[in-house]
Amino acid sequence: MHIAILETGRINEAIADQFDRYPEMFRTMFERAGATDLELSTIAVVDGELPAHVNDFDGYLVTGSAAGVYDDFDWIAPLMEFLRSAHAADKPLVGVCFGHQVIAHALGGRTEKWHGGWGLGVYDVTLDGAPSWMPSLDSVRLIHIHQDQVVAVPQDATLIGSTSFCANAMFHMGDNVFCMQGHPEFTPDYTAALMETRRERMGEDRVDHALHTLKDDHEGVDIAGWIATFFRQHAQTRAAA
Repeated sequence: MHIAILETGRINEAIADQFDRYPEMFRTMFERAGATDLELSTIAVVDGELPAHVNDFDGYLVTGSAAGVYDDFDWIAPLMEFLRSAHAADKPLVGVCFGHQVIAHALGGRTEKWHGGWGLGVYDVTLDGAPSWMPSLDSVRLIHIHQDQVVAVPQDATLIGSTSFCANAMFHMGDNVFCMQGHPEFTPDYTAALMETRRERMGEDRVDHALHTLKDDHEGVDIAGWIATFFRQHAQTRAAA
């Protein structure tokens, strides 16, 4: 399968020379999960790029970003229109953090800046019901770093995950949309460095607590396997139809 990584954000300039860009983080994540069958290409949406047609790729993964869906950036509205077209064409869509938010917003949900501030560190995502590409688990531990939240999922969405900070932390729509607020691609080292660049903005106490949680297990590689299975199952189902 040929999957396009829709790059919607860049590494903070203060630490950009220390870490890979987001698409490379996803490549590493899939490699660690053994998902070497996925061919990955990067589309720099943040620079105004989009695929010429939804059929150019077999599926799409939307990355995180410092942007909000409500921001006045030239690339956000075209991205949402493309996502609606891809969904209408039955292309599998995966959203992570901002990707989760923009897919929800584009397909009829609502994303807002959360009045409770920042959700930082490793959270238990409580799971309720597992689609076919996920194992049946009570919870999974995942790194989060976000201020915006999906406050209403799309009408046809099924909520499958929540945290103590974020009610709508994971959802799917049938077998062609799978979204999560957390970051399976992030490492504790990168998360710590990113929070340190925003310590004053995020709040000293909140960052200190989040840094402590980064010592806990983070099951991002397991979730990478779920994402890969989601893409594979979609392709197999459509090929058999």
